[in-house]
Amino acid sequence: MKRGLCGWAFVALLIVAVGVPSALAHTRSTPKVIGNAKAGKTAFQSTCGVCHRLRAASSTGTIGPDLDKLVLTEPVIIKAIANGGASVMTKARAAKYATEMTAYKGALTTAQIQDIAAFVYNSTHHPL
Repeated sequence: MKRGLCGWAFVALLIVAVGVPSALAHTRSTPKVIGNAKAGKTAFQSTCGVCHRLRAASSTGTIGPDLDKLVLTEPVIIKAIANGGASVMTKARAAKYATEMTAYKGALTTAQIQDIAAFVYNSTHHPL
């Protein structure tokens, strides 16, 4: 069977229609968070809000970074809570603060750390 230009055009169109939409789609899937953001809000307010500003928690702390101005991944937030804020900052950035954030690994459970991280992540990642 001899294929003309129209036949090849159809095959090319079919390939584009089937293979490209997912690559060209502008939908952004939201990553699944590890912790429970609802539980994390309460824990954030009682543990973190004294030092950090975060509108979603109605906290106005000024000792540490303003979390409304940061966009961090959930794993980075978990690391900062577990190991202390300086663990995710450059030395120059950490030097801008008079105090260093406490490492909460051991003081909070893994679930509590994940819950706080989920809350901070959800609060600072607004859909486009």
